[in-house]
Amino acid sequence: MRLTAIFTTLAVVVTSASGASAQERSLQEQMLHSRCVEAVVWAMPLLNYKGFRDGHASAGVKVNDIAYHSQIQNWKFQTATPNDTTPYVNFFWNIANGPVVVEIPPSADGVGIFGTLMDAWQRPIDDVGAAGRDKGLGGKYVMVPNGYDGPLLPDAYTYTQRTNQGFAILRAIIPDADQANVDKAAEFARGIRVYPLAEANDPPANDYVDIYDKKLEMTPVLDGGVFAEIHEMIQEEVVEEQNLAMMGLLRRIGIEKGRPFAPTPEMRAIYDEAGPDALQYMIGEYHRELNPIMYEGKKWSLLLPPGVRETDFSYEFPSYFDYHARGATYYAIISSVKNYGSATFYLDLAETPDGEWLDGSENYKLVVPPNPPVRDFWAVTVYDLETASYVRETTKIGIDSNRPELEENADGSVDVYFGPKPPNGKGGNWIPTAEGRRFFLLFRFYGPEPAVYDGSWELNDIERLE
Repeated sequence: MRLTAIFTTLAVVVTSASGASAQERSLQEQMLHSRCVEAVVWAMPLLNYKGFRDGHASAGVKVNDIAYHSQIQNWKFQTATPNDTTPYVNFFWNIANGPVVVEIPPSADGVGIFGTLMDAWQRPIDDVGAAGRDKGLGGKYVMVPNGYDGPLLPDAYTYTQRTNQGFAILRAIIPDADQANVDKAAEFARGIRVYPLAEANDPPANDYVDIYDKKLEMTPVLDGGVFAEIHEMIQEEVVEEQNLAMMGLLRRIGIEKGRPFAPTPEMRAIYDEAGPDALQYMIGEYHRELNPIMYEGKKWSLLLPPGVRETDFSYEFPSYFDYHARGATYYAIISSVKNYGSATFYLDLAETPDGEWLDGSENYKLVVPPNPPVRDFWAVTVYDLETASYVRETTKIGIDSNRPELEENADGSVDVYFGPKPPNGKGGNWIPTAEGRRFFLLFRFYGPEPAVYDGSWELNDIERLE
């Protein structure tokens, strides 16, 4: 017990040995800083889950409630890289006290659903809806704790969930964002059910919460306060064997399961430096290091680094656990998916052709070549580089090929403009950026065709305008 107290406070670690040299003290501080950065990178998906859950809770969404949008979400829906073309449906559950049932209704006339059930580490449990397990026919999905051997539901899809908590991020499948279609999506959302398996014979009523235009701050704030957030989640969740070494690291920086969080002022000072450093590390890893370049000689890269498909977003390989790639990935995304690329495909761009970060104070143009290979539509969206979410206080987040105001060139290409102010006469093709803030783009292919993958159609790099 005495050793625990010693190792969980910086003051004791750094100053208890009066004879320690300045070099030794500096090394101790470096090690603590490095461990703190490692802890944030490791915990990033767990922090994403917590931010998403707590943000919804601020809008009145409880466990087993279903949150939906009565209109397409706006900038107030602050989470990692959401789209602005289809409305989201989200809900949360907890199996600590027993299995939980999720009921997805069948697709209806002109509306369906697609998305993923996930655990608290954002590992996919399964995809649901039209492009998911039930193929649009509807179904019951049962999540059970590890070792559960009790009664189940006949004809239900059953999964062992590795964490206590789980959540779903679903999006409506509608022809376009016309309000009549969005209304259909809202009605569909109100047919989703979430309830304890123990009450399956007479399920309790669900609450359906419209979260449109509610300010949901769901992006983890990576400052010194993030370590209290990690401590809170460690108390709520099971500790898996693969994370035992990390639990030892956390103990060294004052985070331990079953013990209070009481960092010293000296430790808090290290937290204050390490949180922002972890964010900058993940930004660089995601946009510049990990994700393969899509087109030779250009800056567009894949949305996800290698390892996604073979590990189902867990980054748990047979001989190692790549939590660095996982952390960088979840800086930039909020949802995993069981079968990536079946319904959508994404590309990422954060740099100019000469390797400079995109700057919201500058003006840029992207020329989308003719005939993008999509069955449905394409879209390009602007995100803040630091938060990976929508630019704040903006009425326009992105552009998609369904928008009537979008102007095509004579050859079928489309010029998309980015900058703090619209170019003369091109407002329909313009996406605003925030002065003084770096940003990045996601280009989405909805219903991707083979030319997306085989390189026979390529996006252009972005151009800086004078």
